[in-house]
Amino acid sequence: MQDTPLVHSLQHDCAACSGLCCVVLPFDAGQGFGFDKEAHMPCSHLQHDFGCGIHKDLEAQGFRGCIHYSCHGAGQRVTRLFGESSWRSNPARAAEIYAVFTRMQKLHELQQLLQVALATVSNELWQKRLQREQSRLEQLCQQVEVQNAVDVVAAAATIHTLLRQLATEPAIVALRSTQTTRG
Repeated sequence: MQDTPLVHSLQHDCAACSGLCCVVLPFDAGQGFGFDKEAHMPCSHLQHDFGCGIHKDLEAQGFRGCIHYSCHGAGQRVTRLFGESSWRSNPARAAEIYAVFTRMQKLHELQQLLQVALATVSNELWQKRLQREQSRLEQLCQQVEVQNAVDVVAAAATIHTLLRQLATEPAIVALRSTQTTRG
């Protein structure tokens, strides 16, 4: 598999999505959502065109969690993958769509963590290592698109271990201490 550039792929685009985060993910009133919602149940504010009925008024309605959430591009990627077959138009495929979104969302989240690390690190060896892991994650995303059989837990463990190692690098420790002393 060839490496795919990550230009714009980690930016969410709700207009190009079938409302996957509003269906697949559970949410809790105590975590910045207006009410509790179970996983795989559409939010009551999700409209037929997959738009949010209260988007302009999220904060006032108690949905700060929606304001701050990002799928990092996983939603539109999965929507594009399934084409005309959305969870709504083809309920028989809903479970498959939900499973692909769940894996893709986690892989995109891990890629976003690596993007932040890449923007912070100037050490060439670390940059190459982070880029290599990012390419590996993109390959896993491509595998999810084809077969939905990727061990996301193992991928997350690898990335978290790498980021913990990076956090102990002298340049990162020095960066953190200058940010802490600013006040």
